[in-house]
Amino acid sequence: MDKKDIGIKKNRVLISFLLVLLTVAFGIISFFVWSNYGHLSDYEYLSKNGIEVEAEIVDCIYHREANHSTGNWVLIYEYKSEWGTVYRESIGHYSSESVAQEYLGKKITVIIDPNSSSSYSGLKLEDIITTPADYAKGLSIAIIFSIPVPIVLYLLIYRCIYRNVLNKKIKKKVYGSTYNNDRIIHTLIPNTVTQGDVTKVWKWIVCYVKVKYQDENGLAREKWARSWFTHKEAKFLQQKKTINIVPYKSTYGILEEMSISK
Repeated sequence: MDKKDIGIKKNRVLISFLLVLLTVAFGIISFFVWSNYGHLSDYEYLSKNGIEVEAEIVDCIYHREANHSTGNWVLIYEYKSEWGTVYRESIGHYSSESVAQEYLGKKITVIIDPNSSSSYSGLKLEDIITTPADYAKGLSIAIIFSIPVPIVLYLLIYRCIYRNVLNKKIKKKVYGSTYNNDRIIHTLIPNTVTQGDVTKVWKWIVCYVKVKYQDENGLAREKWARSWFTHKEAKFLQQKKTINIVPYKSTYGILEEMSISK
């Protein structure tokens, strides 16, 4: 029969990796849905305030971004409004100057914002008309897909990063300041490990265990262990009843091993 660690010595690399992936995934999804909502908001503004005009291609310039050895030719369009505002932006990317110069003097449709110097190419007012229903739908989707973000961040920061740091501190209390490897057999420091009684077990997707024990000051406590347990681990702890724990400041860590069959 092999033994596997339960509590503070349990390896949490897999769940930590999964939580990092979930955090990144939901973060990316949230970014895109809020970007989409931002576009709908912009479109709503432009559909009410924007003016569709014909701007002229007046120049082409060579543009190279920082840290790039090569660049592209871009076109510059310009439109001067009746109120004196000049709208000037760049469009397109061409590898050849001669190809870019063919567009000089041509007209393109742009939408200008009369309340600023901003303009938008590649759009027509008929294509960006949004209804209140579209706007509300975009906001609802953005909110719904943002809900998991704080949840997975909580799980990652508190249940993963914080718990790993705290467990490491508890293990150093038990095995000494040189403790740095779970696979090495270490000698327990006397009077660091005590016993507590499992009083309650709450089972869900993961399980929680409540333990009655004496803290470092000898005061009676009854608290939920902050570690997660599988159903098998929780059943083992519940059946064992009296388990090994390590009181640490206002909390404690469970230090147990469970037999597993090959």
